[in-house]
Amino acid sequence: MPGPFDELEKEAETLEKQSKEEFNKKSFVLAISLLVEAKEIYSKLGYQGKINMIDKRIAQLKNLVKFEKQNTVVKTKGEIKFQKRVDKVLHEKDRSQRYKLAEQKTLPPEVRQKLERINLLHEKAVKEEKLGQYPRVLGRYEFLLELYKSIPKEIMNFTKEIYETENKIESIREKI
Repeated sequence: MPGPFDELEKEAETLEKQSKEEFNKKSFVLAISLLVEAKEIYSKLGYQGKINMIDKRIAQLKNLVKFEKQNTVVKTKGEIKFQKRVDKVLHEKDRSQRYKLAEQKTLPPEVRQKLERINLLHEKAVKEEKLGQYPRVLGRYEFLLELYKSIPKEIMNFTKEIYETENKIESIREKI
């Protein structure tokens, strides 16, 4: 007949299992808290070997959390400025390529207007995103997507831009 100690031991083992599941989901903080609960139960039972083992696992997880935080540390100001310059240059390069392509193909006026609108909307969306105006940015990117899709593929292929814009819309929806 199982006693109260057996129930406590099962509960602690269940907590350890849940901790492993959370670890696999990369929820390290939750895994640590589950191990702390299991440790408390083992200390009530006097299982010193299990307590030592859990302490080691908690220490490993804490080190892992610390390592994860170091990898996501904010970039230095120099890196941020450099990245902004790179983004600006790439954007200008992309923009100039579109204009050159538009001039080479002698596009109909309607398509040229759409291209100009696309460039203007994209610039505004990038600026507003930096300001954190996500609902407005979402609307701009949705309109951009419509414009890209409205240009026939025979004239210009915007498959890459459509894909990137759809991804951008999803990421902005997550921020709202």
